[in-house]
Amino acid sequence: MSEPYVAVKQSCILGESPIWSVAEQALYWVDIRNPMIYRWEPTTGDMQNWRIQTEIGSIGFADGGRLIAGTRMGFAYINLADGGFEELEDPEGDGRMNSVRMNDGKVDRRGRFWCGSMEDPGASEVASLYRFDPDHSVHRMEGPVQISNAICWSPDDTVMYFADSRKQTVWAYDFDIDAGTMDNRRIFIDVPADEGVPDGATVDAEGFVWVAHMRGGRVKRFDPDGKVEREIRFPVSLTSCPAFGGPDLTTLYVTTASSRFEPEDFEREPDAGALFAVDTDVTGLPEPVFGA
Repeated sequence: MSEPYVAVKQSCILGESPIWSVAEQALYWVDIRNPMIYRWEPTTGDMQNWRIQTEIGSIGFADGGRLIAGTRMGFAYINLADGGFEELEDPEGDGRMNSVRMNDGKVDRRGRFWCGSMEDPGASEVASLYRFDPDHSVHRMEGPVQISNAICWSPDDTVMYFADSRKQTVWAYDFDIDAGTMDNRRIFIDVPADEGVPDGATVDAEGFVWVAHMRGGRVKRFDPDGKVEREIRFPVSLTSCPAFGGPDLTTLYVTTASSRFEPEDFEREPDAGALFAVDTDVTGLPEPVFGA
């Protein structure tokens, strides 16, 4: 396994939600605070971006060259051909004025988009985890929580993971992939306060869970029982979300942030906000498609 290295020197304010397209051999990710979607092809170095009209917490692949997204205005389609933004459903109800916006999200292997919310600004326990189905129905699945994060599933779709970052906790649930239900919540890991807070997560083909520790400058790999198998330290403190990509899905890409940084912070962490990569000996899983 290599040491982390800068893959794309793009100083995001709050980089998040990396997803790898196997068909395109390209990585997509977002900047929540400077609302933008990025697309990068490692083999060619080609880089594209799309400006979005509101904060965008997470994305997933959809059909027709579109992305499904969780935003401050609720769920939306983003058309990559022209950057079009199509509002769908808004579970928080106030559009651009929502005080609770959508945050971390992922598509499950039945084509449903799971996305949690958070109060922003603020950190009250008023957020929820939603399941957004291909028929555009919205189902509230968990809550109240403070900051939703770490949504991912075991390879056999029997376990779902979900975190409340403010509680320093990632939970595991029994998951029914056919019904789209989760129950029997139990603690998967508690993150010590001096190691940051649990943020984005992904699961590899062996069923191990990789969790980014925001403000901890690290990503940890946990076995299915919650035991630490390895830890990767980064030269930046705001590590936000991991995802596997590359031709054989063995490259771990990690988004980072530079939120609230002052000039002296960039002197200490000049690569804050960049996209990092780590070459691993582990294989990831391909991203599902919304509605497929």
